[in-house]
Amino acid sequence: MKSAEISPAAFAVLVDRAGLSLSPDQAEDLRIAYKNVMEMATRVRRPRSRADEPAHTFSLPLPPSET
Repeated sequence: MKSAEISPAAFAVLVDRAGLSLSPDQAEDLRIAYKNVMEMATRVRRPRSRADEPAHTFSLPLPPSET
């Protein structure tokens, strides 16, 4: 899924809302990377079920009974 690049003006609004102080070069680098971050966020933000989580348990065999 390819996202369109964000305009410099729209990105400037996001930077201002975040309270960031960026140089023009930093702002441009982040603006270009922004579309990749948004693509990743759409993959991460989705409904998940319990089956999506790996099981963090394991079972040990019972020791042989002493008779």
